[in-house]
Amino acid sequence: MYSGMEKSVKLPKKGRLHILRNGYVYWEDDGKWDNEKKMTVDSRVSIGKLDPKDPGMMFPNRRYGEIFRPRPEPKVSLPGQFSKVLSFGPWVALKAASDLSGCSDALRDAFPARWQQIMALAMHAIDAESSTAQDFPYWAFHNYCGMPASMSSGEISTLYEELAEDDGAGISDFMGRYRQNYQKLLKGTGECVVGFDSTNQNTSAKGMAMAEYGHPKKKAGIPDVSTALFTDEATGIPFYYEHFYGSILDKTETPYTVEKAKDLGYRKLFVMMDRGYYSRETIGALSDMDFGLMCPDTLSLVDEMINAHASEIWDNESCFIAGENAYGMHFPGTSVAGGSYDAYLFYDSVRAMQERESIHRKLDYLAKCARQKKRYSESLRERFLPYLSIAASEKDVETGRNFTVSVNPSAVQPQIDKAGLFVIVSNAGYSAAEMLGIARKRDCNEKDFRRIKSHFGFDTPHTHILPTYEGKAFVTFVALAICESYRWFCRETIRSSSSVTTATSLGELRKYQIMRKSDGTWMPMYAMTSKQKDLFKSLGLDSKKIEEMAREVIIRV
Repeated sequence: MYSGMEKSVKLPKKGRLHILRNGYVYWEDDGKWDNEKKMTVDSRVSIGKLDPKDPGMMFPNRRYGEIFRPRPEPKVSLPGQFSKVLSFGPWVALKAASDLSGCSDALRDAFPARWQQIMALAMHAIDAESSTAQDFPYWAFHNYCGMPASMSSGEISTLYEELAEDDGAGISDFMGRYRQNYQKLLKGTGECVVGFDSTNQNTSAKGMAMAEYGHPKKKAGIPDVSTALFTDEATGIPFYYEHFYGSILDKTETPYTVEKAKDLGYRKLFVMMDRGYYSRETIGALSDMDFGLMCPDTLSLVDEMINAHASEIWDNESCFIAGENAYGMHFPGTSVAGGSYDAYLFYDSVRAMQERESIHRKLDYLAKCARQKKRYSESLRERFLPYLSIAASEKDVETGRNFTVSVNPSAVQPQIDKAGLFVIVSNAGYSAAEMLGIARKRDCNEKDFRRIKSHFGFDTPHTHILPTYEGKAFVTFVALAICESYRWFCRETIRSSSSVTTATSLGELRKYQIMRKSDGTWMPMYAMTSKQKDLFKSLGLDSKKIEEMAREVIIRV
């Protein structure tokens, strides 16, 4: 008898299953990137042994239980699934924003049996500012979630795994449909200017081969998974993402990400990328797209352009770009990475002041660290090169140090001279003013990443296997798309007052509640406030339409 669990179970779905001649069953858990081989290597784990009496069954072992069986459900001590009074406003507004951006239709078509559950979890992430599955039943008790019944955390975990089935075929289908809907409803057929960036999430999960030690922004001493994101710079709405191994550099993965985006039909794009992506391979991958690429300060091209043209651009009124408070020059036909491209040199005086202050703060900090030592040594001198000069001297009676510390002007001056100056290369033929306007909007990605991590609580995903992570990440992306759609369509109302933010506007909508009548139907509890009317109007809704939606609510009690 096999020494695993005594009762046999059905074999998992084929595709990642491997059965050896001796009857042992292996599951291809996740692929793992091999830096030496430069390829993904299968990572297989034993999950049991075939039942000799039935080839469709197997005796599972402990690892089977860890991979396929959900954790025990915490008991929810709530008197029923829903309250008799539910917050209705956020769901109505967010659902309308999702409809307007084409996200709702893409979900229905790609996940006809699951779209309501995905939408409900996305609403929870936005409204409750949490992506924790255990919190969902408590939130749904007081908030309408678009479903006739709530979900337990175990059901949510199962849903995450199902979303990743067939190598994420459903997710890929959604991405293609969402692209078509979004471009049709919001962008027409013209070129879309997008910001491209990536970030990573730390995770302590041991069952995720994609989580590897790499280059995390948050130094937690644990593995991380990287995420790349395309964001429409005009609206702030994201429309494509992908994950990759935490140990792979962003610019190394970029050509593959771009090719995957092309397969989904993203071709008429202008891609704006930060300096961390600069490489010959990245430029080659974007050859049939329009792009703008910030150049790293260490690039020889940057030094050459600054040395040759900085004096021409500093505070030169003929180079001033109105509306951007900066100066710029366009140099077409510049040799870059073996090709001929547009190059742009810009000078921002405000940025120059900030960078100079940053340089001097760094020098003060280095000098402070050096002066904490008492005895001169050669290693101490080398440690603070080239910015500080440390020389042996007679022992100072007051400080007890036997060395002097001074700033090395020859090393610092080049940094000061570069302050506020930056170079962009492109193939689009834009003017300097147009290029700078596009570059200034690339912070849309940073805002989206902050919302994913801080707002939705996805900075450290608490998932233990890759399918669960992929499903949860997809729901988080849907939540981000819906939230940014809401912000875009309600932008005039939100910007009308400095005290109105995304959170406060949703708080105002939360006050719009519905109550269950004795016959089981639902009706608004109060009339709309003027602020609620303004927000709903931005989304093409009025009180009559929303009251009709309330009467159509069906909830099993």
